[in-house]
Amino acid sequence: MTTAVGSIGERGHGIQATAGTRRLHDRLLRQVERLGELAAGPGEELLTHAEVVSAWSVAEHLEHLVLSDRAMLGGLDRLLAGPPPEPIPGVNIWGRLVLLSGFLPRGKGRATKPFLPSSGAIEPVRQGIEEIEHRLRALGGRLGELERAPGRFKHLLFGGLGSVQWLRVLEIHHHHHLKIIRDIRDTLGFTT
Repeated sequence: MTTAVGSIGERGHGIQATAGTRRLHDRLLRQVERLGELAAGPGEELLTHAEVVSAWSVAEHLEHLVLSDRAMLGGLDRLLAGPPPEPIPGVNIWGRLVLLSGFLPRGKGRATKPFLPSSGAIEPVRQGIEEIEHRLRALGGRLGELERAPGRFKHLLFGGLGSVQWLRVLEIHHHHHLKIIRDIRDTLGFTT
């Protein structure tokens, strides 16, 4: 397990993150490590569909996570660069419910076009997960700065979220898809 505590970046920036944010970051890194393990699996396990669970294969769920993670991490980069020029209203009731419960109901939210899996190719998904892991590890050195970053950026359903709220949404979204992937693999008889 890798931790962000005491990383070079935090010492370099001189801003220590709270223990809660460091734990959240550690959980995200463990989730992305699990995504990498899944992506390393045989093509048969990644490309087979279990329609009773999901219309997407494991590879498609992983591709969706790569696409959405890139967008969320890009938003965090923008927040670290400075507040947006226009103020954005805060989180709405749906966002509060998801952030507090840590739960996304299955089949209720639909991915918008930029986040729909399209390629079905495994290697770009594997490379994408490596990229996401690298970006999350690099972000570990800026957690204290991220906590103090002013401004928000808008989520399609949850309203304007601050930086730590976006980290939490990343975690919740990963957890949601990891559960679906587990159920696909169980249904198809794949183990581990």
